[in-house]
Amino acid sequence: MRAALLCALVGSLALGGPLLYGPWTGAPEPTAITVSWAQSPATPVRVEYAPLEEFQASGAFPHAALYAPAGAAGRELVHFRLEGLLPSMRYAYRLVFPDGTASQVGTFATAVAPGEPVWMGVIADTQWQWEGLNRVELVATAMSLDPWPFHFVLHAGDLVETPVPAHWEFFFRSMAPVLLRAPFLPVLGNHERDSLTYYQHFALPPGGGRLGKRWWTLRFGDVIVVGLDSNARTPQDYHEQLSWLYQSLSGPEPHKIVMFHHPVFSSDAIYFPGVEGLQKLWHPAFVELGVRLVITGHAHNYERIVRDGVTYLVVGGGGATLRPLSPARLEGSQVAYDDWYFYVALRADETGIHGRTMGVAQMIDGNVVPKAQLLDEFLLPRK
Repeated sequence: MRAALLCALVGSLALGGPLLYGPWTGAPEPTAITVSWAQSPATPVRVEYAPLEEFQASGAFPHAALYAPAGAAGRELVHFRLEGLLPSMRYAYRLVFPDGTASQVGTFATAVAPGEPVWMGVIADTQWQWEGLNRVELVATAMSLDPWPFHFVLHAGDLVETPVPAHWEFFFRSMAPVLLRAPFLPVLGNHERDSLTYYQHFALPPGGGRLGKRWWTLRFGDVIVVGLDSNARTPQDYHEQLSWLYQSLSGPEPHKIVMFHHPVFSSDAIYFPGVEGLQKLWHPAFVELGVRLVITGHAHNYERIVRDGVTYLVVGGGGATLRPLSPARLEGSQVAYDDWYFYVALRADETGIHGRTMGVAQMIDGNVVPKAQLLDEFLLPRK
C-alpha cells in the first residue's frame, strides 16, 4: 500500500520546459535539505513543499521558496537550500517554472533523533550502457518501490562511465525513480576520475579533501556513515582519511558504516583477494573502531564477507556489465552472486543493522531477465 502510494506520488511525468534533469536532494540535516536540478535556460523556480502526510491528504503544497538565478547563464546546475524544516519529518516537494511546467513530485526526510529507526538504500556501479534494456533504470525503479521507507540512498562509486554531460544526463534520468524518493549520497569511483563535474552535482555532508567533498561524514540518528575515496594516489591522502576515520568514528553512535569504492576483500575473478593495501591500512582501523558494515563496489557482483567482526558488502550490481566470481571463495565469504543486478536495503534500529539484498534482474544465457528475488538477508546485532 505504502509503496503503491509513493509510486503514484513520484510517477507523474514532468511537463517539459526548462528542466533538463532532476530534481534530487542531498545530505539531510535536522532542519534543512538541499534540492538540486539542471535547467536551461536559467530561470526563477518556485520550490513547493509540504509534510508528506499533509500532501497525501490534500494534494496541496502550502509552503514555497523562490530560487532566483544570479545571472543570465544558459545551462545551470542549481543547488537550493530549504531551511526551517521540522526534524524527523518526511516531506513532498516539486519544482514549478514560470511557464507553468512542473517537475515530478519527490520526497525526502530530515534527520531523525537518536533512538529512531533509520532506513537506507544501497547501490553501486551504475555506469553506462550502449544498448538494450536500461538496467540502471530497472534497478532504480525497483528501489523506489521497496517497502522500506529509505531516509537516504548510498552509492559506492562508478556512477557514470565517463564524467561527461551525456553520461551524467543518462545517470540522472535513469536513476530518477529512486532519486525522487530519498536524499542521495555517493562516493567517488574510478570512473568519476576525480572530475570537477562530480563535485558540482552533489550536496554532500561535511567532509575533507578536494572542495571538502572527497570524503565526508553523515550523522543521522543512531547511524554514522563515513564516505571515503579509495582512488587516492598519495600516502598522504590515505593517512588523512585514516585520521578522518578516527575523528569521525570515536563518538557514541552504535551503528558505524563506512563506504568507498574498491573492495577490501573480494572473490571477484579479477580482483581476488581484494585490495591488499586497504587490508593493511584501513581494515585494522575498522576493527579497532567497531565498524559494523563496510560498503564497496568496483567488482561487478555481490558478496558478503565477514572478517574480524566486520561485515563487508560488495554491491557492484547497479547496472554495469556483470563480472564473474572466482571458483574459489575468499575466507569469510558468506554469500556471493555474479549473475544478478540488485540493490541492498538496510534498516538500523535498537536490535542492530538488518539487511536485504534484492535481485532485480538475472543474466540468463546472455539475456537480462527482469524478476524479483531475495538474494541475501542478514542481521548485524547491536553491540
